[in-house]
Amino acid sequence: MDRPTIIDVARRAGVSRQTVSRAMNDQPGISAATREKVLAVAQELRYRPSRFGRGLVEKGPVTVGLVLSDLSNAYFADLGAAVVRACAPRGWSVVMVEADQSPHPERVASELARRVDALVGYGLVDGDISGGTGMPVVQLDDSGRAPERYALVRLDIAGAAEGLAAHLRAVGVRRPAVVDLDGPDMSPRAQAFSAALASLHSEGEVPVHAAPLRGDHDSLISTLLADGTDAIIAFNDDLGVHLLRSLRLRDVPVPHSMRLVGMDGLEVGSLVSPELTTLAVDREEVARQCVDLVAGMLEGTIPLTGPAAIRTVPYTLQVRESA
Repeated sequence: MDRPTIIDVARRAGVSRQTVSRAMNDQPGISAATREKVLAVAQELRYRPSRFGRGLVEKGPVTVGLVLSDLSNAYFADLGAAVVRACAPRGWSVVMVEADQSPHPERVASELARRVDALVGYGLVDGDISGGTGMPVVQLDDSGRAPERYALVRLDIAGAAEGLAAHLRAVGVRRPAVVDLDGPDMSPRAQAFSAALASLHSEGEVPVHAAPLRGDHDSLISTLLADGTDAIIAFNDDLGVHLLRSLRLRDVPVPHSMRLVGMDGLEVGSLVSPELTTLAVDREEVARQCVDLVAGMLEGTIPLTGPAAIRTVPYTLQVRESA
């Protein structure tokens, strides 16, 4: 379906283009009833008088909103910088917000959507962020869930888990364990790795432990050692580095007595000893795919959702010293 235009709204509402413009821009000169009627039709048709559309005439910039969890996490900081670089050749600007720093993180995306032409980020699954306006929204996700409302750049966690399972099998791992971040629910990452590594475990089930990113991991290490664990898969590289430190404090040789794997491919993993084996994702490629989707949706060459609005970025296993 083609992107709806102001003419489509005017025709459906039985008013002029000027009346639609007045209603959408909250200008005087029309009755409250007419304004409500036009806005209802605009929402029904998912029409949005985007600043991008005006920019085609006025040469104005496109603004992309980027929702990230925590910019103190190097992964999100790297991704944010990559999105800025991907937008720069198009003359687009980027507004970044940290969902975790907001007192109402569930509102962050919807509030940002009112200030930008397109939205990209994590945690956009629930609710109609665009308010039925047809604004391009790109969800970043590694849960494996099919998108219902938005375009999607999927990070292939299932493929990553299978590749890691093959590597650990080849080096003789028999009792792997997954260490997830503390939270109310098990993360999609932990679920994927627990399932993929089950065939390796001598008991057929991979335990999943929860741990804070920072802090004392001594009791967790004691539990893992008592269980005979011979490989730890950490939720991300930051957690992996902290677990590596805890293992060294316990004089547990890595990888001889315990193998350790992180995720994301952060630079910090190459700066420790032993260097951290990791499943790396190309943040530049993730950013390019997001920006290309946004451009296509704004131009009307890519639908707002559905199979044609899905891109997949793989993880790459970087075998270093720790596993």
